[in-house]
Amino acid sequence: MKDFLKEITALKKDSLYLAEYWPEAKMDFPIHFHDDFELNLTLNARGKRIVGNLVEDFAEQDLTIISPNVLHCYKRETPSPNCVVVVKFSKDLPVWEIFQTVQFAPIRNMLSLPVAGIKFSGKVADMFTGPLVQLSELDGFEGACLFLKILNGLATVDKSDVDIIGSEVSDAKFTYSRRINKIIKYVEANYQKKISLDEIGELVGMSASSVSRFFKKRTLHNFWDYLSSFRIDCAADMLIRTEHNISEISYECGFNNLSNFNKVFRERIGCTPSEYRSKYKNSSIGR
Repeated sequence: MKDFLKEITALKKDSLYLAEYWPEAKMDFPIHFHDDFELNLTLNARGKRIVGNLVEDFAEQDLTIISPNVLHCYKRETPSPNCVVVVKFSKDLPVWEIFQTVQFAPIRNMLSLPVAGIKFSGKVADMFTGPLVQLSELDGFEGACLFLKILNGLATVDKSDVDIIGSEVSDAKFTYSRRINKIIKYVEANYQKKISLDEIGELVGMSASSVSRFFKKRTLHNFWDYLSSFRIDCAADMLIRTEHNISEISYECGFNNLSNFNKVFRERIGCTPSEYRSKYKNSSIGR
């Protein structure tokens, strides 16, 4: 079984951001996660990356924002020197009081998307390359102003220049509620077995039909869609971490029908479980 590394970042509690520039990056850091947002600019390299449950190619000029606590890893497949700029900032930034103002709404809305990450077009990456390199050289008020200008610029680019990375369901940042929190924790502890709305209702003191309506109202997601997506994400994780066969993973993640598991996995991830595992193992990340 492969263990995933939790990175302890150098971002200080009294700092707005941490910007680092590597003109000759090796890009050999193992698959990992951390508590902060991460803005990544990669130049002059092609390769593979993992973000959440997605394995995909990245090109010579690549710009992404990775959400907090999402597994990620970049591995280059080109021998030429490459440059990387990484900007880390607090996972709590979108809920800071100043970001509740109208002026910061675009940044707040972008960073509150319930997704594993966001990737921007090559055109946008080119537009922000200069400012991001400059940010790594600045400090104090000038740096803070440029950091906010970059975030606002990214938050207001044309929608056609932005793509979502990962799911909009099981990675969702739900509005806090004691009942919702109970339901989420129950799913995390019991997703391997059959779950009914009746037992959820008993847990939170509601009828089964009320649970369904309540969950939809508070999270904007159907409970069964959430449960299915959570199970698929767990299965994708096991396909990478373990050598269990696909049938075993299917049943361990709460699916009692292999064909249904394969169908739902393809709908959510975009490929079959075997293709997903093969794609990971055949990439430089999985070697």
